[in-house]
Amino acid sequence: MTTSTRFSTLVERLERDTLVVVAVSAVAGAALGGWRMGAGVLGGGLLLAISYRALKRAADAIGPPPPGQEGRRTVSAWRLALGLAIRYALLLGTGYVIIGRLHLHPLGVLVGVSAVVVAAMVEAVRSWRQPTGFSP
Repeated sequence: MTTSTRFSTLVERLERDTLVVVAVSAVAGAALGGWRMGAGVLGGGLLLAISYRALKRAADAIGPPPPGQEGRRTVSAWRLALGLAIRYALLLGTGYVIIGRLHLHPLGVLVGVSAVVVAAMVEAVRSWRQPTGFSP
């Protein structure tokens, strides 16, 4: 297994685990803290998704092209910076609507935004328990 293949499967597992953590947390939040808590977790998951997509697109734009896409068009630094600024303005506006207008529970939003951290911890434990085949 090549390094890029290993990395892409890791990213796919993190994305999947993050969705699972958001879903389980939303159900638990709704059961324990009411619908505003559960909806807050989903709102936090939405904020996380917007942020993740912005960072992933920026990293893909400045990183080396994937195999088979060597002739792709490069993105100028100004366009990349403008795109990130617009996405973070969208993130700020979405956060305002979620907490300020919809009055969803801020703790639920924090749990939703933090779902990727829990997924990363799950992946760390998973990789610690499984041998990698590398010798130190």
